[in-house]
Amino acid sequence: MKANVKTLAVAAVGVASIVAHAQSFKLTITNTGPQPLSPLFVATSTNQFNIFSIDAPASIGIKNTAERGDASAMMAIATASPAVGWSSVLGASPLVPGASRTFVIQADPGHPFFSFAAMLGQTNDGFIGESVNSLGLTLFNGSAPRRLDLEIKGDRAWDAGTKKNTQNAADLAFLGGTGDPPEDPWDAHVRVHSGVIAGIGDSWALMPNWNKWTVMARISVVPLSNY
Repeated sequence: MKANVKTLAVAAVGVASIVAHAQSFKLTITNTGPQPLSPLFVATSTNQFNIFSIDAPASIGIKNTAERGDASAMMAIATASPAVGWSSVLGASPLVPGASRTFVIQADPGHPFFSFAAMLGQTNDGFIGESVNSLGLTLFNGSAPRRLDLEIKGDRAWDAGTKKNTQNAADLAFLGGTGDPPEDPWDAHVRVHSGVIAGIGDSWALMPNWNKWTVMARISVVPLSNY
């Protein structure tokens, strides 16, 4: 993939619903970090749809997204929720470091909350994302659409807490591993990711590392006046 490729499309695994009088927004995600990112799950909703909570166990949707980059379970959860106005998985392949993608998404004043998640592709169960309970990001001030600009740093890169960070090839999806060693009970919750731990496992040297100041990604969401 070329690092400067951009598209303007809604590339979706599925769409939960598009409500009447929805506002269109242009979403651009740029991978500014060292890790490839899986296709981005996005939902716009009421405050009753929460994709994860810090210090709480992850859902099957977040588990599959963070371990394998597979957001189909997350889409199924969104599609079944009456709190979701619109949802999609954006992109069909990993977003490599340095690359950007642009899509059109939908929201409305009744479903103003913006949530997203994507796997940190060369980890056991790392991801970036925000939820209603984490930041409560909204795309409206009352009935007026507003712009949102996010800079996601390493201190908001998450460990899903669903899989032990063995850093072994047998347990890393990007190396073809299918192992699923359970997390230790005291760590079985969403938390800030500690990054790659040098010397642990047989594949740690193949896993691009970051620190809390690393800018992992930038996301902008801009209202489109002509939709």
